[in-house]
Formats: sequence, C-alpha cells, structure tokens
Amino acid sequence: MLSGLSSISRVNEGLALIIASLVIALVFGSGELLSGRILPFLIIALAAVIAVIPHELMHRWSARRMYCGSRYVLDPMGLLLTLLTAIPFIPFKIIMPGFVLISCPPYDPHTYKRIEGVTSFSGPVTNILISVFSFILIRPLISIYPSPLLLSFLYINYGLNAWVAFFNLLPIPPLDGSKIIRWKPLLWAGGIVLSLALFIAYSFGVIL
Repeated sequence: MLSGLSSISRVNEGLALIIASLVIALVFGSGELLSGRILPFLIIALAAVIAVIPHELMHRWSARRMYCGSRYVLDPMGLLLTLLTAIPFIPFKIIMPGFVLISCPPYDPHTYKRIEGVTSFSGPVTNILISVFSFILIRPLISIYPSPLLLSFLYINYGLNAWVAFFNLLPIPPLDGSKIIRWKPLLWAGGIVLSLALFIAYSFGVIL
C-alpha cells in the first residue's frame, strides 16, 4: 500500500499526525508565536490537534469499517504549501499536510464511489460537530464558569474546526469535497454551507 511514496510519507503514523497538528498550529498561531504570546499559541495548538486528529482518524475508521486498509501519511507538497501559509501576512490558509491513504478490495464503480464518499465526508462532519458543540457551550459557560482560558479555547476551537471543515469540503481534488460531490451533491452542499456559516459567525464574533 505504501509503495511509491516518498520517505516523509513513510514516517510512523502517530508521528505523522503530530507533525500535521504542529504545522496547522503554526498556520493559525504563527503570529502569536512570533510575538512571544506563548499561552495563546498553546491554546491554538490544542485546537489544531482537535481539528486534525479526530478528522483523520474518522477517515481511517470509516475506511476500515468498509474493509479497506488505511493509514495517515504526510504529503510532501501539501506539507510545504501548508507551511508557506503559516507566514502571518498570507491571508488564505491551506490545510493539507497529509491524507489518509486507502486501499480497498476490488469493487464495482458504484460501491467504490460510495466508499470514497462516506470516508471523505466522515472527516469534515467530525469538524462540523466539534465546531457546533464548542459554539453551543460558549454562552452557558459565560454564566456558569467564566474562565477566560476555557472560553478562549472553545471560541478558537469553534472557528478553527469550522475552517478545517470548509477547506476540506471545497470541491477541488484531492480535497474531500471533490469526492463527496460526486457521491452525494446535496450532502456536500449542506456540509459546505453549514461549515461556511459557522466560520462566518466565528469571524463576526457570534455566539448563542
């Protein structure tokens, strides 16, 4: 399953996930880190781990549930592009340091399209659920337990997961959206609209 991959793509799966999380933490938190604001950077880094690892593990779990082999690997070009957008003054952020490599038994095209669609959608929908959960928790915690650190984390978690979902749902190969739209266009449309709405709400400081 791994033949033809570069050496960076062959690193241990756990290490690959850690590297991907750290890179995404830099994408969103490099400004804080360069300014010496370590605590805000650590909050962003934690949100990045939550945005990346469950997303990728859901891809992997979904594929294995359908009797396909799967593991997370780093993508050299995607990793480089992601790192380039960690430069603070670059406004558009690319999030594609790696992907879940899937190898399935021979199936007919219809079945394979379903497998591809289900496994692809499982990642962004995980981010959407995390984003919505964080979004819902913010307002009650302001009244019950107004911890600035916890509220800051939930707010960043809500926005970062919304962005990761939206970016991955873009219908551009090799992103998840390009596979989902071939399988269930209406499901794809619902996912990308919801993730974009969540990110816009985050950008304007909206909470329930």
